Amino acid sequence: MVERVKQRYLSNMRRIVCLTIILLVAVVAAPVAAKEGARARLLTALPLHAKAGARITIKWTVKVRGPSGKLVPFLANGMFARLIGKGATTTAFAQHFGPPYGGRIRVPRGGIRGIKVGLMGYTDAGRPAPEFFAIVNSPFPTP
Repeated sequence: MVERVKQRYLSNMRRIVCLTIILLVAVVAAPVAAKEGARARLLTALPLHAKAGARITIKWTVKVRGPSGKLVPFLANGMFARLIGKGATTTAFAQHFGPPYGGRIRVPRGGIRGIKVGLMGYTDAGRPAPEFFAIVNSPFPTP
């Protein structure tokens, strides 16, 4: 009888462990899936001829396809914009949670030659791992 109880206990524990692993995978995979197909849109025109060192304001939004297939706002903390200059970049994080995102950013050395919008993530080792979104109305050609 003790052996049957022990086997039953082990069987239940295996089920709990398997279910826990499945739930963890689903929780981790959900944000990644939510970012797939995300598209950013600049809400302010970039002053392309701004001088290096000048501070400008950038506003943007990011949308993803919701469960119904309609575009819905992408809500995330850690959103940022990066200006690309000649051999230099500057980065500014959004000043608040939720769209529209925005921030003040310094024009990099060499002026504005590109822009990226993204979500900052981190590896298990704590290293930055940014995820960039395509910008549908970028004033620069996409590579």
